[in-house]
Amino acid sequence: MCGVKSNRQIWGKDFPVGGEWDAGATPPLLTTTPAGRWTVRREAERFIVVFHRFSDGEETLLETFPPTEQGELDAKTFAITARDNLQILPQKKEN
Repeated sequence: MCGVKSNRQIWGKDFPVGGEWDAGATPPLLTTTPAGRWTVRREAERFIVVFHRFSDGEETLLETFPPTEQGELDAKTFAITARDNLQILPQKKEN
């Protein structure tokens, strides 16, 4: 996907553990997808993509990626693609 860059490409350093990247929000629509925010989060051992529902604050873990620069790029691409296609792939809640 054009335009997706890693933290290292932008800032010259790795994505920090505990850091988040906002992939955008889904506004209330007349679809089955609830309003919410798509987020890439860096954990110690992985990148995760979560969907945070505005209505109740619940988060759905959508996918996990390795804790590498390529994993970061793949997570960002996944989050944008899921947002643009309004796809929520429920796996488990992330607390």
